[in-house]
Amino acid sequence: MNRREFLKIASVTAGASLAGSKILRGDSPSAPAASPRPETMVGMPISTAPLGQPGFEGMLDDMQKRAGVNALFPFIYTHEGHRGGFDGPGFRGGNFAIPHMQYYKESGMTYGDLRAPEAGDADFLDRALTLGHKRGIKTFAWVIEDNNRPKIPHWEPMYEIDIHGRRSERNPAGRCFNNPLYRALTLGLMEDYTRSYPIDGIMWGSERQSGVLDVLNISQSSRVDPSRTTCFCEFCLKKGRDQGIDPERARQGFLAFEKFILANRAGRKPRDGYFTAFWRILLNHPELLAWENLWVRSRHEFQADIYGKVKSINPALPVGWHIWSNRSFSPFQRAEEDYADLAPFSDFLRPALYNNCAGGRFRNFAEGTHDSLFGDIPPADALNLFCQQLGYKEAPYDRVAGTGLSASYVEIETRNAVDGVAPAPTRIWPGVDIDVPVPAGSSTCTPEGVKAAVKAVFQGGGHGILLSRNYVEMEPEHLSAAGDGLRELGLA
Repeated sequence: MNRREFLKIASVTAGASLAGSKILRGDSPSAPAASPRPETMVGMPISTAPLGQPGFEGMLDDMQKRAGVNALFPFIYTHEGHRGGFDGPGFRGGNFAIPHMQYYKESGMTYGDLRAPEAGDADFLDRALTLGHKRGIKTFAWVIEDNNRPKIPHWEPMYEIDIHGRRSERNPAGRCFNNPLYRALTLGLMEDYTRSYPIDGIMWGSERQSGVLDVLNISQSSRVDPSRTTCFCEFCLKKGRDQGIDPERARQGFLAFEKFILANRAGRKPRDGYFTAFWRILLNHPELLAWENLWVRSRHEFQADIYGKVKSINPALPVGWHIWSNRSFSPFQRAEEDYADLAPFSDFLRPALYNNCAGGRFRNFAEGTHDSLFGDIPPADALNLFCQQLGYKEAPYDRVAGTGLSASYVEIETRNAVDGVAPAPTRIWPGVDIDVPVPAGSSTCTPEGVKAAVKAVFQGGGHGILLSRNYVEMEPEHLSAAGDGLRELGLA
């Protein structure tokens, strides 16, 4: 069956069309319908727009029949078009549930600021819960930070301030974890969803990293502007001073790194080499690492507060975190994002182990480090170095984007997460790659590859799985292959 045979779903509102043409299948999978064992999570993220469509019930049936899905993870609060499920310009988004304004008094937000205009009068979270529960499918409210700032005036004061005093607008910066307005908004969402809806859990995510890693371009993303490094807002400045850190000396260190990176990109090699120059800046500006730690600990405190808010209302409700895929192949970010640190306030973790698209991302990461501290060695050697450090056996630099990463990567990183949270009871539910979009010339998913990745999760000791990253992107045969892998393991 090819894509042209799929039924398309009508738009949610006039003038808006759903992103993706794969979301409702006209055929029935050959495998019999089956529900996974209650203790095994088989989750499915999904764009918001399909929740309001007449075909949504057919999607739920399809997920269950093909892969035994027993939990739905809709992007219930989003300002990103692809997460909302809308094509074309003009998408604003927001809360696709109904905001109950008593929970947002300290956020500075109005009902109009919060509510997604594309939702009309519909309550998409209520519909997901009602139709999902009827089929034995749980619904987790998923809130993931958006990469761009929406055009909402009351949002602007929440965003980080860069080293030149400018308000940030887009990734790699974002809203400040120490900003009381952003804290009030996020904790308000958590309280609203927990009190107002019979949800089955909450997942929050942030695909960002700290200032030193950003300014040095140590990331899977394309080149970033080192001048936009954050955060030096009034709240971070006060928190830093309260902890005995001199904010201006830290800022001067970031400015030194900015100069270092721009010189590297201009082809001006440091006199003593790149790594020596990098290390010298750290020695001359020890406040850099103190400011780095301030940012990292602030995010962990933010997550702990989310956890505490939900648990104060419903101690039995699971709360967990989406872990950005960059953490898996960055020795630097994994040092900062230690699973052991997260375990005390985590019921589950969802590491994004998108092995197929990770080939190109891993290559980008190696190229980013060549821009900075590893400029003395070719990117191919940097990638090989990371493979040796992380225990990967993957294709070399010139082929890794075309091959993707192997199922072995999924198993290794799942085991790393399981071991990292031990002995805490935190559950590990990795997200595996089923047709995550990739640039032209990159590896694409196959049924065999999807099945191998699914099995690798459980070979690595995973307690469940999220079939990722979005139902509307998936080819039916690849979702069926995921189900085949689960059935062969006796999990569906």
